Amino acid sequence: MNKRNTLFSWFKLILKRDLALSFKKIATFLIPLVFFLIVISLFPLALGTENSFLSSLSPGVIWVAALLASLLAVERIFNEDFRDGTLDHFLLSGEPIFILVFAKVFAHWLVTGAPLLLASIISTFFLFLPGGLVLPLLVSLLIGTLLLSLLGAFGSALTIGKTAILSAVIVLPLSIPILILGVAIITSAINNQDYLSYLYFLGAMLAVGIPGLCLATVEAISINYD
Repeated sequence: MNKRNTLFSWFKLILKRDLALSFKKIATFLIPLVFFLIVISLFPLALGTENSFLSSLSPGVIWVAALLASLLAVERIFNEDFRDGTLDHFLLSGEPIFILVFAKVFAHWLVTGAPLLLASIISTFFLFLPGGLVLPLLVSLLIGTLLLSLLGAFGSALTIGKTAILSAVIVLPLSIPILILGVAIITSAINNQDYLSYLYFLGAMLAVGIPGLCLATVEAISINYD
């Protein structure tokens, strides 16, 4: 029990620290949110305001905007701690690196992914999505953005100390299955088809991704420090 409490305290410490640093740098969480809304609002301006046409394009538009917005803060997951020596301190502390990685992934999602869920509700008005699609949209984005944060941490760990664009180049190809499933969920809901099978598959990816990608990220960090 004491060990469990110690691990949870370690998790809370890292989470609180990352959130506090993010809120001090308000651009960290505002830029992905503003970017998402700008991309969404540009499509009606460029393609016109025909309801059925925008509605048919909306699944791809929302998911591509969410993917690109989530990549904007990927470089910050480990690089800032690497530059100021905090990551060295974490690694020398003797605490499980898995907990460190998971806490930083969750902090990244709270700063970038969670605001996108709220922004996606606003996007339904720009893209004329029916109100009944809000639930599958939010659930798919909840799972999908968590997966994108996990992939972002993995990409960031592989490119510690390097440029941010390299992280994006690594993460983009890996995120294609998430993009395809997310679009399929919303498209099926628009066409009144069963979307639960796609949602279950996305959920299974998250269930495998949490331990799998966190362990892969731990290994990537270890390789960079060898």
